[in-house]
Amino acid sequence: MNAVQSLLARTLKAEFVALMELLDAYPAELLGKQPQHGHSAAWHALHIMDWTRCVIQPGLQGVNPALTYGYLGFEDADWTRAVTGPTLVEEHDAPEHILKSVRQVFDEALKSVRTAPEDRFEPDALWTTLKRPRPVLDGLTYHLRHTAYHRGQVTLVLKELA
Repeated sequence: MNAVQSLLARTLKAEFVALMELLDAYPAELLGKQPQHGHSAAWHALHIMDWTRCVIQPGLQGVNPALTYGYLGFEDADWTRAVTGPTLVEEHDAPEHILKSVRQVFDEALKSVRTAPEDRFEPDALWTTLKRPRPVLDGLTYHLRHTAYHRGQVTLVLKELA
């Protein structure tokens, strides 16, 4: 594993752990509860789970066309509708099932980053996305920021509901 790969694996793990710690401590009866504005904490967790499944595949080659997602957002966009379908769990499933699925996806994603060929971390390495080819490093660093953003949203939902 090269230095860039190691750094991304460590920072992704830190974000995933921080989100899981927040979700593990979340009151189960509030996880799927809808706030006055926005989405439930469960929706945010499933959104990050689906985006993680979408962008971090074994080998870091890009989107697996065989997978479907339910929580990507952008519901009205053609590129989202093309991949909308069954996902691993639903927003109103039991909290323990949601947390187990999110944790499993995060574990698989970290394994994919750690075991990907080192050339996937070169500045010119590209992967396929739902809309266009994109640099792998840009996609991974964006996913870090995206995960952190939704962790903040989960915190705000809890402040409103608790």
